[in-house]
Amino acid sequence: MHRRTIPTTLTIAIGLLVISAAGMVGLKEGKNETADESIYLPSTYKAMAGLESPDFKKAVQAKSQTDHITQYYLDPRTRPTVLEFFAAITSSAEISEIILDASTERNLPPSLVFALVNEESRFNPRAINRNSTTVDRGLFQLNSASFPKLGVEDFYDPRINARYGTAHLAYCLEEGGNEVAALAVYNAGYGRVNKTGTPRATLDYIHRALNYRSNLEALFEAQVVARDARTVVLASADGFGK
Repeated sequence: MHRRTIPTTLTIAIGLLVISAAGMVGLKEGKNETADESIYLPSTYKAMAGLESPDFKKAVQAKSQTDHITQYYLDPRTRPTVLEFFAAITSSAEISEIILDASTERNLPPSLVFALVNEESRFNPRAINRNSTTVDRGLFQLNSASFPKLGVEDFYDPRINARYGTAHLAYCLEEGGNEVAALAVYNAGYGRVNKTGTPRATLDYIHRALNYRSNLEALFEAQVVARDARTVVLASADGFGK
C-alpha cells in the first residue's frame, strides 16, 4: 500500500506478448507534481484519439466491456484453463486461485487485482516493506497501522491477505469512483490524495498498473478466449453432417 523499492523486475513472456513490470519508486521520494493527463489513457483510447467526435463515440461504445476472465473462471468448463494461464504468470497455481476467488467474490475485475498485486508484491506472499513506523506485508502489502487487528502471520496467509486486500480495494473504488482514483487511494492513502493531491510516484504506479492490466487482458484474449473460440468452431465442424 505504501510504496517501496523492489529491486527485481518481473518479466512475463507468453507467446509474442511480453508484460514487463518496471522497478518501483519509493512513495516518500515522490513529490506532489502534476502529471500529463495522457498517463490515464489506456492504449485503446489513445489509438482512438484521432477520430472525429461521432466516430470516437461509436468506437468507445463498440469496445467490448465483457470481463472474459471472470466469465471463464466461473465456468467449470474453462476454469482449469484460466488457472493454468494465471499460474504461468504468477508461478503459483495456489496464489492464482486465491486472487481469482477473492476478486470474483468482491465483483472486482481480476485483471485489475492481478495488476495491483503485481505492483505491490510481485505475487510474493512473504513480501515485506518496513516504513519508518509501520510495516507493509503480504500479497497486497497490507499496512500494519491500517489493519491493527491482524496478527503478523495473518498478513502472510495469502487467503487472509487477499480477502482484506480486495475488500480494501473495493472500498477505494467506492470512495474514488473510478479505477484511477482507487489505485491512487490504495497506493498513497485517501487522506494524502484528498489533502495534497496525487504524488508523482503514485501516478507512475497507476500508469504501470493500468498498462499491465491492459497487456494482461490482451494476452488472455489471445491465449484463452481466441483459442476457446477456435476449439468450438472445430468441434462444430467435426460434428457437421453426422
